[in-house]
Parts: sequence; C-alpha cells; structure tokens
Amino acid sequence: MGHPTLRRAYAGYLIARSLSERTGPAAVTGDPAPRRNDEPTAREMDEPMTPPPAPDAADTGLPPFPKQRLFGVSVAAITFNQAIERIIAWSRTTPARTVVTTNLDHVMKLRSDPLFRLCYEEADLVTADGMPFVWLAKHEGEPLKERVTGSDLVEPLVAAAAREGRSVFLFGSTMDRLHGAAKILKERYPQLEFRGAYAPPFGFERDPDLHAEVLEILRTARPDIVLVALGAPKQEVWSRAMSHAVRHGVFVCIGGALDFLSGEIRRAPPFMRRTGTEWLWRAFTEPRRLGPRYVKIIWALPSLYRMHKSDRARYDALLRQQAIAAESAATYDAMTPSAAEPRSRRA
Repeated sequence: MGHPTLRRAYAGYLIARSLSERTGPAAVTGDPAPRRNDEPTAREMDEPMTPPPAPDAADTGLPPFPKQRLFGVSVAAITFNQAIERIIAWSRTTPARTVVTTNLDHVMKLRSDPLFRLCYEEADLVTADGMPFVWLAKHEGEPLKERVTGSDLVEPLVAAAAREGRSVFLFGSTMDRLHGAAKILKERYPQLEFRGAYAPPFGFERDPDLHAEVLEILRTARPDIVLVALGAPKQEVWSRAMSHAVRHGVFVCIGGALDFLSGEIRRAPPFMRRTGTEWLWRAFTEPRRLGPRYVKIIWALPSLYRMHKSDRARYDALLRQQAIAAESAATYDAMTPSAAEPRSRRA
C-alpha cells in the first residue's frame, strides 16, 4: 500500500473500525448470484422508462411495492417502515442492491447526466426525499404514503440492523465526520455489528489504485448494509459500480446524513423539515455552496412541472399499451393452450 493517499484513507478505515467490538466478517447469506452483466443504454430524460418488473417477491416474501411517476422518476409509494423492512430483507439475500432518495437537485442532474440516469434506472428502490414530490403526488390525486429521506433513514435503519443482526459499513464524508458518526452509532446501538468506515480522498473514483483498494476493503468486510455519503451523483454512480462488483449488500445513498449525525453540520429544526422549508435553512447556513443550487431549482420549477406532465402522459400511454398487450396475449393463450406448455413438452 505505497500510495500516500491510500495509506491515510486506510488509516481512517482502521480507526473507525476499531470502534467495533466484533471485527470478524460474517458469512454471506444466500447463494451467490451474478449481477446483471449487460449495461442498458441510458435513456434521455424525455423518454419514459419501461415499467420495471415486480421486485423480489420470491426472494424476500415481501409484496411488490407500487410506484408513482413524478418529475420523470418512478418513486416507490411506501412508508418509512416499509422501506426499512425492505432494506433489511434485501440485506439477507443476493444480489447486491442500491437505494436512492430523490429530490429536485437530482432531477436537474438527471436531465444532463446519462450515467446518473442509468443509476436511477437500475436502482432497486427510489424514495421521495424532497417535499416537492410529496406535494406533486397529492396534487395528482395519488398521495405518497410517506416521505422517506436519506437523513431520516440512517438511525432507524441502523437500529433495525442492530436488532436483526445485520452488519453496517459507513462510506463517505470526511475523516473527522465519519469517525464522529461511527462513534455515535456505536454508543447508541452497542449491539450493532459495525464492519468499519472509510472516508475516501477526493478524486478516489478516478484513481484505479484507490478504487481497487476500496473494493478490496468491501470484499473483506462483507457488510450487509453500506451507508454511502458522497453526494449526488457520485454516491449513486459509486454504489451502482460496487453493486455490480460484489454479490451481497445493500448500498443506501444518504447524502449529507453523516454530517448531520456527527454534529458537524446542524440540521434544520423539525418543524422546517415537516413543512418542506428545510432548504431555506440549508441555504442560509451554507449560502456559498447551496444558495446557487436552490436558486437554480426555483427558477426551473415551471419547466420541471411541464416536463412532469409530458412524461406522465407518455408513461401512462405506455402502461395502457402494455395492459392491452397483456390482455390480448391472455386471450390468445386461452384459445391455444398448447402455447403455454413448456418447450420441452412441445418438442
């Protein structure tokens, strides 16, 4: 490990990992299953995605979750507790999974970043982080069950992991903030199986040596759940790559949640979170970094809404076409029972 940046980053990993009382890796549950090998071509933002198949009912015993099309994104209409239940269930199975919490900043980036869009298309769960998604769903007459934010998800998910015996790994943020967050989680949840933490240096994703070292650390630690705090779109791109490289684990993209948890950045008061004004708090507390972002989003709101209406119309038309096709296929199959028999019997 001659790379000086690598040595510093790995030292941070060891320091945070030393907080854990149990450092031995647990066995991976389930039979190894290969992740998708073919990478689909990224679609343009104005082209509706084909509705994905019902997820993992056979693997976890949980029913498929409904989705709503909002701002060009297929958002899961599930409760906070259902999201946690789903992640815990996935952490017991293969293949690896990714979880994304969407907001309008993501939507803006999706319009011009095909790789980011691909990460969304392949994500196993996309929840509504931003309040505009909740408001739009209500306006459309199909209210979401609940808002599920990355920042709010961390502690309840860690608590559930501790109860269920699932291991957790922290990835992202800075060395000090990561160490602070890891210490707090270990103190609050002493039964948690904490597999370690890693604060990658800037630009690690473009350095083959660092990228390989990160992958080796994950393969050695073999965590059930990885909380990824790199910011968008880096965290989604990295999580997608890792989910293809390892065969087990749920990569949950949480944005700045570890910064809040460590106490380095103060989060908005609860009433601002409930009313959808947390962005104002963040704009005033971090004006140079976040002020321009929110101004850009506000300016783009009319075009984002027009894009939503256009995308929703095409998406609904696609669903109708698929329903008609399924009905026609069922009618044809009923008239020709032999067509439904296995190929081996028809040979």
